[in-house]
Amino acid sequence: MTATIFTIVSGKGGVGTTTAAINLSAAIAGFAKKTLIIDADIGMPTIGLMLGLDTSKATLHDVLAGTADLKDAIYDGPNNMHVLPGSISLHSFLNADTDPISEIIDGLKDKYDFIVIDSPTGINKNSLFAISLADELIQVVNPDIASLAGAMKIKTISDNMGKQFRGIFLNRTGVTPNELSKERVETALGLKILGEIQEENNVKNSLAFKAPVVVKYPGSSASVGFNKEAAEIAGIKVPAAVNEDAEKKEKKEKKSRKFSLSKSKS
Repeated sequence: MTATIFTIVSGKGGVGTTTAAINLSAAIAGFAKKTLIIDADIGMPTIGLMLGLDTSKATLHDVLAGTADLKDAIYDGPNNMHVLPGSISLHSFLNADTDPISEIIDGLKDKYDFIVIDSPTGINKNSLFAISLADELIQVVNPDIASLAGAMKIKTISDNMGKQFRGIFLNRTGVTPNELSKERVETALGLKILGEIQEENNVKNSLAFKAPVVVKYPGSSASVGFNKEAAEIAGIKVPAAVNEDAEKKEKKEKKSRKFSLSKSKS
């Protein structure tokens, strides 16, 4: 067993990269695949906070600083996934040496089927390092010009590094009637959309419970999107009827939101 490594990237902050990384990891683990998520955002790690591991005794930062063993910094997470969180402490950040990360991942490859790396957003030394570790990259993009522009920069740099993209999570759709279309995003980036994750309260509510939406609200449209791609990654064949039902539900919700938006404008 040698893990396939996915790095989740975005060219702009606030698009939902960490939420996507957490839910994709939890969804893959839900298909009985040994899965580890690593918070590689050395400056602003949030996975521990979002999963209720903020009081953990050891983190990736402590391992990098040489003050903790790796086995003590890996925790059990939702759906039996494992979590290697970072520390929000400024002291830990200042004392962390990022060079050993690649060595740490090499030592973990034989223990997992999949490793998901949550990359820092934007273009900087740490995000480029996270990209370099990946077997495949997944872009998280919002359907707006600013997010797309950042994604195009990440795509160009990653292509120059010889990295392969699996595709795009088009996140937070259905907010405005004039958002960028799936076709425009796919054409601009030259990548396929793996899942369209609609803006919904279930995602925000799950964060309040410090749980992935795929665990807290498994029937939500967002969960369907993450689970569908996770099944593909895990090699699980989803019955056509399930996909058809999911697509019908998505179209119905989109139509409902458009009606609500147009009604509120009158």
